[in-house]
Amino acid sequence: MPSDQKTRCIVIGAGVSGILMAYKLQHHLNDFVEFQILEKNPDLGGTWYENKYPGCACDVPSHCYQYAFAPNPSWSKLYSSSEEIHDYLKKVVKHFNLERCIRYNTKVTSAKWIESTGTWSVGISDGTTIDCEILINAGGILHHPQLPDLKGLKSFAGKVIHTAAWDSELDLRSKKVALIGSGSSAVQILPQLQPICSSVRVYIRTPPWIAPPMVDTESESPNRDYTNDEQAFFRQDPAKYAQMRKEINSNLNGMFKALFKNSPEQQNFRQMLETRMRSLIRDESLQDHLVPKFEVGCRRVNPCEQFLYSIQEENVTAVFNAIEEVKPHGIVSKGVEHPVDIIVAATGFNNSFRPQFPLLGRDGVNLQDIWADEPTSYFGTGVSGFPNYLTFLGPNTPISNGAFMGPLEGTSDYFIRLLQRAIRYGASSFDVKPEAQADFDSRVYKKTRDGKITALWPGSSLQYMQVLAEDRWEDYNWAYRGRRYDYWGNGFSWIEQPKSDKLGIQERKSKNEMVTIPNIDADLGFYITQQAPLPEADAED
Repeated sequence: MPSDQKTRCIVIGAGVSGILMAYKLQHHLNDFVEFQILEKNPDLGGTWYENKYPGCACDVPSHCYQYAFAPNPSWSKLYSSSEEIHDYLKKVVKHFNLERCIRYNTKVTSAKWIESTGTWSVGISDGTTIDCEILINAGGILHHPQLPDLKGLKSFAGKVIHTAAWDSELDLRSKKVALIGSGSSAVQILPQLQPICSSVRVYIRTPPWIAPPMVDTESESPNRDYTNDEQAFFRQDPAKYAQMRKEINSNLNGMFKALFKNSPEQQNFRQMLETRMRSLIRDESLQDHLVPKFEVGCRRVNPCEQFLYSIQEENVTAVFNAIEEVKPHGIVSKGVEHPVDIIVAATGFNNSFRPQFPLLGRDGVNLQDIWADEPTSYFGTGVSGFPNYLTFLGPNTPISNGAFMGPLEGTSDYFIRLLQRAIRYGASSFDVKPEAQADFDSRVYKKTRDGKITALWPGSSLQYMQVLAEDRWEDYNWAYRGRRYDYWGNGFSWIEQPKSDKLGIQERKSKNEMVTIPNIDADLGFYITQQAPLPEADAED
């Protein structure tokens, strides 16, 4: 890293991860790093900007889907809508003055490591390039909609729309709609379609596990409102609000054992869900089709019981047979064509970890090629052969192993500690050792039988945070510019002259502040501490 000027850093994407990283860079490295976020869209938010279909919401409780440093007492519902989450992210950016570092309508088209200069050359959509020492990919994977591969789909004369590319002007009233899919977006959108469409045929290949609300089960509403009085109470008593958030996070993290096949916890959880689902489905034959045969945890559990009510309405038909063909005015299954005006594809995303642009590391090796079949990485945060490149939510990170935001913040704190070390010691590059990545890969996959699993961390979210907190810097190859001891300064300690090693002092302060580093006696929600809430003025803007 340059010793006489700020280290340049580019963050790709202004979604949840990108905003988090910007805050951490500003808070811990503002005097040492010059950074900007490149955002392809005209607004921030990532998946919460792009996903605007009716009913789109977070499927974990609002009060644990927020940054630990920016608690929001003003959530209006147990499960917040995409619009409200988007508003929250905008408030965070405004409050912490992060807007200044976001460059909108700027899509990354390429990135190439330049060995001679120790920099990344990043191509952007206007045809120019930007150089930086550090490249952090916070682009995520939930923003590349995937339409179903169906015979005749292109011949359909009506509208075909994916939930992640929703047209707010689309009029669904009194229309015959085919809803394809049974994942999170399908479960959320059906209750919105059913009351206004003349008919809805739901094509279900694999039924989902449906759960009651994960907290607050005493409420009669599947998605209870938080009253103005409750919101005011949360704001006026930050300690009580922190305790509530800690309990919700602890509950989610405590469910991890229920993901173990044949464990008592999973058997109990499955029995509870199956009993609950069957009690809500009146038709026994429909019960047999809608209650999954696979273990809880193989697919994401959806806390949206309204789906079960909606699918039993007279104008809704659940179809469990495969779609054979799409005709200009209908869909064929079991040899029968059913008329359709609009096809809604709730078929998810292209969840490949491959970057959407050529990303060339050492010797011109393209990460798109390396990750074409079975992506491998180092803790989902970096890749051997790609120096000074970091990524959020790479292969084998905990996206469904407990509460989500804790590991995400743990990742950002890990990046900060890594960058502090690199800058303070005058490193020109850091690169994961091939043998370290290979050892990680073999440990992750040691008991798999049917091929590699790249989507999940093979442990709990809390274990991932603990592992990242251990800082195995020996797993990196470090290159230096020949001035690795400049931080010694003029011979005085920082006790004698506090300005002699500013980054060293900041490094100590940062580690003390990082709530994602667990203590031995920590609880399941240890990373939730009392913090000042977002100011009320920001919450109302």
